Amino acid sequence: MTRSSITSTPPGAVDLTGQAVVRRRALQRATTAVLEEAGYEELSPPTFEYEEVFRRAGGAELAEKLIRFVDLDGRILALRYDFTSSIARMAATTFADAPRPLRFFYSGPVYRQEPDRGGRARETLQVGAELLGEPDLAADVEIVRLTLALARAAGVRDFQLNLGHAGVLADGLSALDETLRADVRRWIDRKDRGSLARALDGARTSARALLDLPFVIGRRDVLDTALRNAPEGARPAFAHLAALDSALGPEERTHLVYDLGEVRGLDYYTGIHFELFVAGAGRAAGAGGRYDELMGRFGRAMPAVGVSLDLDAIAELPS
Repeated sequence: MTRSSITSTPPGAVDLTGQAVVRRRALQRATTAVLEEAGYEELSPPTFEYEEVFRRAGGAELAEKLIRFVDLDGRILALRYDFTSSIARMAATTFADAPRPLRFFYSGPVYRQEPDRGGRARETLQVGAELLGEPDLAADVEIVRLTLALARAAGVRDFQLNLGHAGVLADGLSALDETLRADVRRWIDRKDRGSLARALDGARTSARALLDLPFVIGRRDVLDTALRNAPEGARPAFAHLAALDSALGPEERTHLVYDLGEVRGLDYYTGIHFELFVAGAGRAAGAGGRYDELMGRFGRAMPAVGVSLDLDAIAELPS
């Protein structure tokens, strides 16, 4: 072992000391108190699982982001990439016969290596919640409210929740040839109108809606305006977002921004999806949404919606 390997940390590993530790512990206590008060039960899944647990939840493309190792039996294990995969496994086994809905929360580190994001820490502290077995609007409203409450408990005041719905762009994307779909999603993500216009020239009507819908961003009035010209297939998603907005109070709605052009995670989310942005943070401080198809991959199909907060992103904010 060289001297450098015992006096430095591996890339993506960080030593935390003093106030950095105190700050994170305080954030954990404040946010888990909110979840306990809301009636969520804490689960503590293992730090590592068989690799297949995370691949089943996130797909084969997740492999390069897993931190993997081989056990003495020759099985490939992986450090916890996320909590949702483990909780899905537990819901399908330990809680298979438990009455629905199930409300769980968690707090702890996740481990990821992201080659396209150099310099990102490979260990991140998270807290989050999963609401399983409730397919309706009330569950979505509950999770959005819970996210806002978690942000306030974490001590942040200047924040917004960018909220979208997978159904808004689903018809347009499915109308495209599969070879073109990935490019269109990339251009939507980059807000590249020019490339979209050239690619969709002559496309069917449902696909041409992708020229406008991804650029809808704003408050409830913008949502209502976009609905008037929305294609038929997107209308249920618009109606769902409008109903969610109406269910929230005025103060809650001040933190909501509707962003219909968010395409990251659309292979995972089946309904609402959102990201939490906090002033001063260099990355999203939280994310969540509805993922009704995930639980079935573990043999126990049920609707699901959840949220996770990146406590490191919040802890690193200037005090």
